[in-house]
Amino acid sequence: MRQGCAGLGPMLAAGLLAAGLQGVGCSGLGSGDRGDGRRVRIEPADFSTGQTGGTPAAAVSADPMETGPSPTPDDGVVIRPAVPQARPAAVASAPEGLALIEAKVGDINGKPIYLSSFFEPIEARLKAEAERLRLSAWRREAAQVIAQRLDGLIADELLRAEALSALSPQQRQGLRAFLTNFRDDILTQNLGSAQLASRRGQSLDQALRDKEIETLVSLTLFQEVNKRVNVSWRDIRQRYERDFEQYNPPPTAVFRLIRVPSADETAVAEITARLENGEPFGVVATHPANTFFVEDGGLARRPFEGEFAEGDFFPAEDLNQKARSLSEGETTGPFTLGNFTCWLTLEGIEQESISLYDAQLRINRDLLVERRTEARTEYLKKLIDHARVSNRDEILLSLLRIAEERYGPKE
Repeated sequence: MRQGCAGLGPMLAAGLLAAGLQGVGCSGLGSGDRGDGRRVRIEPADFSTGQTGGTPAAAVSADPMETGPSPTPDDGVVIRPAVPQARPAAVASAPEGLALIEAKVGDINGKPIYLSSFFEPIEARLKAEAERLRLSAWRREAAQVIAQRLDGLIADELLRAEALSALSPQQRQGLRAFLTNFRDDILTQNLGSAQLASRRGQSLDQALRDKEIETLVSLTLFQEVNKRVNVSWRDIRQRYERDFEQYNPPPTAVFRLIRVPSADETAVAEITARLENGEPFGVVATHPANTFFVEDGGLARRPFEGEFAEGDFFPAEDLNQKARSLSEGETTGPFTLGNFTCWLTLEGIEQESISLYDAQLRINRDLLVERRTEARTEYLKKLIDHARVSNRDEILLSLLRIAEERYGPKE
């Protein structure tokens, strides 16, 4: 599904404004107006009389600004399931040897929801989940995936309608020019052939429709959400203080230990000689006789709090005392520890603190993402409440039934 358009914000909006959409703003939500005195409404109570088959290519006209729905009495936004006798679930029992190629499950603002275009972005995931999950678990996963896809389509249409209703005639002309240029670019890339462009991907009309939605949704989110969210220096400082331990974790002592059975006198003598000759401790620690993490060269990373001289680094107290006595770069050994002969070195102490100055950009980015997400969720909730969305669950159930027949586990 289209994941909203959070990442398109200021840059795309700026491009639109340059194309002639200066001054675009969405109407306030308190009065419920769309900017021209009309109200946005989503009511699937009235079922459309769409056909059960057909292709979605004709869903968008050649003129990108003529992609709106057929007017309703108050020119609202409508989501409708397909008529009961045309429900795709009922078509599943096709005669033997025949397969259902296309069907319509409902409409969003007069735009049909065709099965192929709806499931295309999520088809691979549904199939993959069917191979690893049992039916009951697959149903739960599929319900979440399909609901996200459907809700994304509804949200996009609400935001598109909100932005389109606020455009002045001059701004509509700017949007028309912007989409016409986009269409010309597609044709140029495909030698002027709309048929060639369709063979290489989606149809030209659908590409224009998607571009219109993307542009208007981005513009609405920029005007109503992103533009209104700010992060102050005080906010950044408070977040840094809240997550102080995250940016200032405890120091870590980096040790290397060689632990060889004392009975292996040959190995003890060889390791002693190599260390005395100045060979790096980490290299000597890979000796096969070493029984302490030989594959990592005897590496032991030990976080600690408080004073190093009071740190608790190893379970054995005798080894702890040896560790506490070391300075960075110092080695002790050989010494006996039970049935083993050991050598220990302190390679260093790591302290990975990040100052407020260095962390401010990251914190600012995180706060912007969090607040824009919250503001977008709240804004969409207001639009949906105002639009009186209903019968969404009826369409969702139809989609779930069809998905199970097409992609579900065969148990």
